[in-house]
Amino acid sequence: MQSRLKWFPFVLLLLLSGNTACSAISNSSQAQPQPAPSVQPITSVVAIGRLAPQGEVMKLSVTNAADSRVNQILVEEGDWVKAGQVIAILQGADRKQRDLEEAEKNVEYYRARLAQTQAGEAKNADVAAQQATIARLEAQLKNEVVGQEAAIASAEAVLRQAQTTYDRNVYLQQEGALKASDLDQARQELETAQATLRQRQAERQMTIETLTQQIRQERENLAKLSEVRPVDLRVAQADLEKAMIAVEQRRAELEDTQVKAPIAGQVLRINTRVGEQVNTQQGIVELGRTDQMYAIAEVYETDMAKVKPGQKVTIASEYGGFEGKLQGVVEQVGLQVGKRKLSEDSNDPTSDQDTRVVEVKVRINASDNAKVAALTNMQVRLEIQIN
Repeated sequence: MQSRLKWFPFVLLLLLSGNTACSAISNSSQAQPQPAPSVQPITSVVAIGRLAPQGEVMKLSVTNAADSRVNQILVEEGDWVKAGQVIAILQGADRKQRDLEEAEKNVEYYRARLAQTQAGEAKNADVAAQQATIARLEAQLKNEVVGQEAAIASAEAVLRQAQTTYDRNVYLQQEGALKASDLDQARQELETAQATLRQRQAERQMTIETLTQQIRQERENLAKLSEVRPVDLRVAQADLEKAMIAVEQRRAELEDTQVKAPIAGQVLRINTRVGEQVNTQQGIVELGRTDQMYAIAEVYETDMAKVKPGQKVTIASEYGGFEGKLQGVVEQVGLQVGKRKLSEDSNDPTSDQDTRVVEVKVRINASDNAKVAALTNMQVRLEIQIN
């Protein structure tokens, strides 16, 4: 009993020391601050999107689609076409071709007529020759009239002499100093002189009338050669221009029956077949530049400030349309915010289709382009590296 009491003070001291140490340790532990949980930085933005060719899908149609039917389809789905290549021909093209050919013939006709009109203005040599002909006829008329008037004067002198002789013979015959036969001879000579004068006068008149008529005719010919009025030239030129305008109109009408590719690209789908009316909603064919594919991402408007051109992007198929992942780069961030068009789960009733998003164009790397060139509109998931 005494032995136990002997060790009691030491045990008590040991217990007190232990409690003090524990209390000190406890207080020391409570005084130290707890470390804050670590926050990982955001390094990417995830969005869903769709594959599209450069410039999106183009639907080719015509202005009067409701009244047009397809006569020929010159391409097949998958074909590559050049810019300006005829893809389809509408009904009525044959008639439009004939109208164009007729209009072109009219142009040739009016061009030739204008040339003829212009040539009339340049007939200086012909005009000079015609003027020389007129001058020659006028000189001939003058000379012949002078000669014939001299002949008339001579005939008048002969007539006066014959008249004098006849009058004297009449007097002598009345006096019985002249035989009747001599008087008859004088009368014949008088009548001959009178006839000769009349003939010379008639010849002069005939010469004047004939040469005057010839001169008049040649002057009319000269007028025809010289008559190229400015108004005639304007009319001929206007006719030609009108015909040329008609050609352009007929050519435009013919081209309206030819559906041409506005860009080089690939035929993705044919929506209107031969004999069918042009599909007013989908057009005749769908065309895309699939040699460069894009992914069009729908980024939440809350994340749009984080996305910048030049950021790298990893692209995966949403539903296993292609294996592996594609690489691309942000090319353009849209300038409008709108409702989302794609859904992560169309069967999810809680999916919010009114979520506000902005479209981001991601250019797919050339090395990956061939993998998705035939997958236009496929839904994909994109991870945009923002740091």
